[in-house]
Amino acid sequence: MFLQRLLIFVFASSICSVSAEPVVHSRAGIYHGRHLPDFNQDAFLGIKFAPEPVRFTPSVLSHDSPSTHFNASNYGIDCYGIGSDTDQLVSRGFTTLGEDCLNLNIVKPAGETKGLPVLLWIYGGGWVQGATSDPRYNLSYVVEQSVLSNKPVIGVSINYRLAAFGFLYSKEIAASHNENLGLRDQRVALKWINRHISSFGGDPDKVTIWGESAGAYSVGDHINAYNGNNGGLFRAAILESGGSVGPPLNGTAWYQPMYDKLAAATGCGNQTDSLSCLRKVPIETIGPLAYQGLEWFHALDGTFIPRFGQESLVTGRFAKIPIIVGTNTDEGFGVNGVNTDSDAIWQLTHSKRYVLTEPEAQEILKRYPNDPVVGSPYGWGNRTWPEYGLQFKRFQSMATDITMFAPRRLLAQQMSKFKSNVYSYRWDAPKYNTTTSIGINHFSEVT
Repeated sequence: MFLQRLLIFVFASSICSVSAEPVVHSRAGIYHGRHLPDFNQDAFLGIKFAPEPVRFTPSVLSHDSPSTHFNASNYGIDCYGIGSDTDQLVSRGFTTLGEDCLNLNIVKPAGETKGLPVLLWIYGGGWVQGATSDPRYNLSYVVEQSVLSNKPVIGVSINYRLAAFGFLYSKEIAASHNENLGLRDQRVALKWINRHISSFGGDPDKVTIWGESAGAYSVGDHINAYNGNNGGLFRAAILESGGSVGPPLNGTAWYQPMYDKLAAATGCGNQTDSLSCLRKVPIETIGPLAYQGLEWFHALDGTFIPRFGQESLVTGRFAKIPIIVGTNTDEGFGVNGVNTDSDAIWQLTHSKRYVLTEPEAQEILKRYPNDPVVGSPYGWGNRTWPEYGLQFKRFQSMATDITMFAPRRLLAQQMSKFKSNVYSYRWDAPKYNTTTSIGINHFSEVT
């Protein structure tokens, strides 16, 4: 909590300390940014890379407007999301949510630059929440450290549609080919950067995409997308707590009840064309219903995600690029309340994150003894947390390996067959704030 307040103070101080206004002329337009004297940086915020999309349809690249002036001194609208982080950003006045949210931010060393590498950040949040206005994702510190290391970079952060707005799936969505819209928003942002970042002093041929959690899974999907043809949009990737084998690619049978529930709750359930009806529902009505406690994840669509991630990796149909991929020691992607073997099997076969067959679940239980000494969080000996479940540590080990460690190893192993500069890490340092946690869990390296 202390660090979060400190970040807010530092961010507010730097972003409000304005001196000479930096201006960039580009094919996209004339952007009037904000100088950050404390960091000796120029920031160009809220740049729209796509016009407001029609709800539940793909976004398109913004048209060039080289003679139009744009105010790029403040963050733009963030995409509608649902969760505690989003609630705090809104309640503290850091952001406004809406659907005209496809914008990006550029933070660069001040003055004229040319040919700098570009580090593009994709935030996580389960694909249901997240925002570039989050102070923890302010890129000033990263850019500052790059300058101090004599290896300056330009930092870019992008918004993309979340929850049902970005990942709605059903028979109706599949029939209209409107899957994975949040991921496709990210691809449009990459195209904007490829076309225009040189005007800001960046090199479009030196873009590294970088994400954490759902952001890292997004990066993994971009690596596998279109059978590995990345169109020259990025040359390297960093994946923190995520990989190219992400959350289950469930089909319409899994998502249809969620879609039908959303349609019914918004008064569209009895309409002949429920999808068209959903597009017309006011944001104030559909927004709070776009999550309902179940994540909308990515889905097979035959193009962007042509097949299961592990199949793309083992058959070599992915972008061959340098990568850094890592996980935290105790990611903790299990659930509470696992007390018996039967509980564990039910979770492994019915959870929104695992979806294994019962024989697979039985085999996994054989390989993970119910011994707290070898369970996660690791290094705590016989210590248990019965309030979270009698098999809490055992299930945490299984869940973390399934969702994080195994995908990390597979991606690193397969990529290393084609590239020598493949780096795999394990983060084992506690959080750098006063938040209490059990072990070195998810998000520890960010906070």
